[in-house]
Amino acid sequence: MKNSPHNVRTIKNDNRALILNYIRRRPTSRADISKKSNMSKSAVTMITNDLIKEGQIIEVGATSSTRGRKQILLDIIPDHRVAAGIALHRKYIYICITDLKSNILAYSNHKISQWGNPYEALDFAYEEILRFLDQLKLPVEKCIGIGVSAPGPLDYVTGKILNPPDFEFFHHVTVGDYLRQRSGLPVTVDNNSVLLTMQQYMIDDSHNFKNYMFVVVSDGIGSAIMTNGNIYRGFGGFAGELGHTSVHANGIPCSCGNKGCLEKYINIKTLQEKFGFSSYEKLVDDAYMGDRESTQILEYVADEFSCAIANTINMFDLDGVIIHGQLSYRSDKLAQMLQERINQRSVITRTHEVCVYFSKMRPDEASSSVCAAIINRYFEQKL
Repeated sequence: MKNSPHNVRTIKNDNRALILNYIRRRPTSRADISKKSNMSKSAVTMITNDLIKEGQIIEVGATSSTRGRKQILLDIIPDHRVAAGIALHRKYIYICITDLKSNILAYSNHKISQWGNPYEALDFAYEEILRFLDQLKLPVEKCIGIGVSAPGPLDYVTGKILNPPDFEFFHHVTVGDYLRQRSGLPVTVDNNSVLLTMQQYMIDDSHNFKNYMFVVVSDGIGSAIMTNGNIYRGFGGFAGELGHTSVHANGIPCSCGNKGCLEKYINIKTLQEKFGFSSYEKLVDDAYMGDRESTQILEYVADEFSCAIANTINMFDLDGVIIHGQLSYRSDKLAQMLQERINQRSVITRTHEVCVYFSKMRPDEASSSVCAAIINRYFEQKL
């Protein structure tokens, strides 16, 4: 049966996307792409030559293969296009422009309290994007789209923010549709924990986990599960609410309606109220110096945190857990405590290793994660 023109275009786009996603993670040779993708060398050469002509990729040097033969490496051209990002937080909005390698080219922060309604805030954010593009001497056509991040739960398909706790200002606002109509650009809206997970996947492949959870500890606790490079969404797209899993059946009431939610026990503000310390950094430093009380507080954090993590490991058969956020300062001691408790609590660790460690994501990499989904769609040839 002959392929229709539509099918041929689809296959070509899929192959382009596959090649671009290999190259964007690290400079890669045509031979390696052919081997990993099971595409013929001639097909890889044809597509990569087209991408070079379009200005999307470039030859960046050579490396020796095991046989001593030089292989030309290909890399993404970061400034071929740019992406815009709007991060919606409980107290402020962060707006940025990044290149295709998530390097921040322009950014600003603004307090939400200055606006009377969410649409005024979104209008300002879009005008700020236009100002940045003008400042960078880039036409709007150079921008692949706008990525928006927000706390969950939200509907990433429609771009509607639902009812995240303590986020009433944006409750039930269809951010995606509003910005699409306002800008004429593609728009993605996603949970900030999901976007950070995507970012982590792109910048760190040292552990090669197949099925892992990325946990974000801030005022709340978010998480996402990555399976073979794809986010596990669940039935409605809301999977990953680790912070609202109960670690105490009759514990502290949470604004989500549950009791004993994890995020009511281990964010720094809650810990300070419970134990009376002024600085988490000093607490950790004291624990390293052997201070008993400080060590006991870290053990309390490890006890509560490991309870929720072990439940998730048992449920999803994870091979790794990566933690990011407030608890990252000098994290080796806490990571060791968590690892010990998870090894004791999780039945999965009896069958295979489950590694727990803290992310080394830099602040600028975390900030640019707001554009992760829109950049992913660009490289997947879906815009």
